Amino acid sequence: MFYTGIRLAAKPIFKPMTMIYGLLRLTVIYAKKFSLMVLFFGMVSPISQAQDKIVDSLSSVLKTTKEDSNRVKTLNAMSERLWMNTAQYDNSRKYAEDALALAQKLNFKVGIARAYNNLGSVDRFLGNYTEALENYSSSKKIAEELGDKRNIAACSSNIGVIYYYEGNYPEALKNYFAALKIWEETGYKKGIANMYNNIGALYAEQGKYAEALQNHFAALKVNEEIGDKNGLSASNNNIGDIYRRQGNYPIAMKYYLVSMKIDEEQGNKEGVATSYNNLATIYELQGNYPEALKNHFSALKMRKEIGEKEEIANSYNNIGIVYKDEANYPEALKYYLSALTQREEIGDKQGIGESYYNIGEVYYLQGNYAVALKQYLASLEIGEDLEDKEGIALASIEIGKVNIKLNKPAEAKKYLDYGLQLAIKTGAKEWIKDAYYGQATLDSATGNYAQSLVHYKLYSAYSDSLLNESNNKQIAQMKEQYESEKKENEIALLNKEKAIQSLDLKHQKLAKNYLIAGIILATILSFFLYRNYRTNQQLKLQTLRNNIASDLHDDVGSTLSSISIFSQMAQQQSKEVIPLLDTIGESSRKMLDAMADIVWTIKPENDQFEKIILRMKSFAFELLGAKNIDFEFQADDDVANMKLSMDVRKNLYLIFKEATNNLVKYSGADRAYFTVKKETNNLTMLIRDNGKGFDMAHVKEGNGLTNMKKRAMEIGAHFMLDSQPGNGTTIQLKLAV
Repeated sequence: MFYTGIRLAAKPIFKPMTMIYGLLRLTVIYAKKFSLMVLFFGMVSPISQAQDKIVDSLSSVLKTTKEDSNRVKTLNAMSERLWMNTAQYDNSRKYAEDALALAQKLNFKVGIARAYNNLGSVDRFLGNYTEALENYSSSKKIAEELGDKRNIAACSSNIGVIYYYEGNYPEALKNYFAALKIWEETGYKKGIANMYNNIGALYAEQGKYAEALQNHFAALKVNEEIGDKNGLSASNNNIGDIYRRQGNYPIAMKYYLVSMKIDEEQGNKEGVATSYNNLATIYELQGNYPEALKNHFSALKMRKEIGEKEEIANSYNNIGIVYKDEANYPEALKYYLSALTQREEIGDKQGIGESYYNIGEVYYLQGNYAVALKQYLASLEIGEDLEDKEGIALASIEIGKVNIKLNKPAEAKKYLDYGLQLAIKTGAKEWIKDAYYGQATLDSATGNYAQSLVHYKLYSAYSDSLLNESNNKQIAQMKEQYESEKKENEIALLNKEKAIQSLDLKHQKLAKNYLIAGIILATILSFFLYRNYRTNQQLKLQTLRNNIASDLHDDVGSTLSSISIFSQMAQQQSKEVIPLLDTIGESSRKMLDAMADIVWTIKPENDQFEKIILRMKSFAFELLGAKNIDFEFQADDDVANMKLSMDVRKNLYLIFKEATNNLVKYSGADRAYFTVKKETNNLTMLIRDNGKGFDMAHVKEGNGLTNMKKRAMEIGAHFMLDSQPGNGTTIQLKLAV
């Protein structure tokens, strides 16, 4: 896909896995080609200064190996090294094809699958998505025959990447979730973290920022658990991208700087360069062009030290964008041409198409429409060659706009219609908006004001800044032209006296229509402002809740844990038994347990009812299992997707916890039953045991029973307790939902 946004260079985090490294957009357009790394079979060491020595070493091995499976492995390793670290795609393809031929001759299926995967990766980088999909699918088929779950997941993720590039988001998401399921089944946490990142990036592409943040924070948590510094850097980078796209620049910069710090500590120049690009994007969006250029030049310098030609080209492109936005067109053209030259050297078709597009934009802004048209047509040709629907749509729309300037309405309409059709198919709202704007402009230029108004309204509906002052002014102008045209036609058919009377009536009607239109527009504007405010408040609340949970866990949790440990050590070192130390230790452990419940309740990621059920099951399993009490836990599928408020979730879980504790301590039961289900408009939780029961007429309410009733009242739930001697005890909670 060709785009005008700044490329935030990809960060290699974990080579054998797919990873989203950045959401690569300055306006609303993505640089998909560099946002993902594909999966492959086997382990390859990270990029290093010694990568040429590794290639030399593999070459030496190939000179002496026989025609056996070891040679297949070496050929595949060489292919992986070349496409991953040096962008030598033609050479990489040759080694992969040699590996495939020999593996097929030996019927070495693992080698065949790995070779297909390498061929898919080469095709992916060259923009040959159809061929890439075929090769990845062939690799997956063999992995399924071998029953190799890990590589089935890897192939599913790679296939998802291709669908992502092609704009087929439902299929991409389907494959990502398939890969995630396998990683969860096998307990491979690195794979889980990577899939959360991929899913998060896809949701971000669709503008679903809440879902995107949820997945990127999930990836961050897993990376923290396994201590993966590179993964932590990538997750912080991705979270920063989401906040940047929502216009929350201070929070975005905070996460970018955390990512940069981690990479600096690791000596990861590539990651640091990515962070420079990200920071430059923030400054660019704020109109601080000197700081944006400063950071982009820092990224370029580091890229040259690393020697990655693709990313050097991206830096040239980014610098060109800033100069273009400064209206320094000669400098912009200079760096765009440098990016084009670099991309032609490495055969990057996707990047070449983008460079043609950007160069065309500069000539368009300079008023050199003939040259701009030539560049846009070259961009379109590459898009059609790559079967890139989004790239075709974008180039077609710009060609239509140029033809308007060249006074070629027929050509302009042809390309604008073509671009709009493809943009609608891909669901790319930014380009749908641009296409409608181009059509509105064309209609207005040709005097078709009625149709121009229709197209402009559609443009406004897709615009991120709906109904601002500028939009209202243009809509009013088009309406005035349209109504004026109608008025003149009617006056021509009437006599002078009737025309004067009609004109008075029309003035009144026009004033009324303007008043109604103004009220409607003000209402729509108020709605969108309120919705935007509400979304921002929800995101701020999510961030606050995450920060509180983190502070409680890190500060209070560690302090309570220290108190417990110190009390135990003091008791062990003391020659006498000191009951007070036992009391301190027991109290701190109880507080630590209670705080864990509070932290769990605060986290936004646990709002889904499915997470509550899992925590209930886990608690019951640990407590009842220790006492050898058999139990059944049934939860309806209907309740899994319910969302409860933090207060309801906390009290519901604590009631369950108190009831289960009482069951274990006092019931004398050997079997328990737990059910959670949705009945009409009620959520019902039932806890029943086959224990000794008690006489409710003579029972005294302790703190536990009192607390359960109090918590039920706080959330407006109906609490019921039923017990008889010898017949066990039943607790039921009904909550209106």
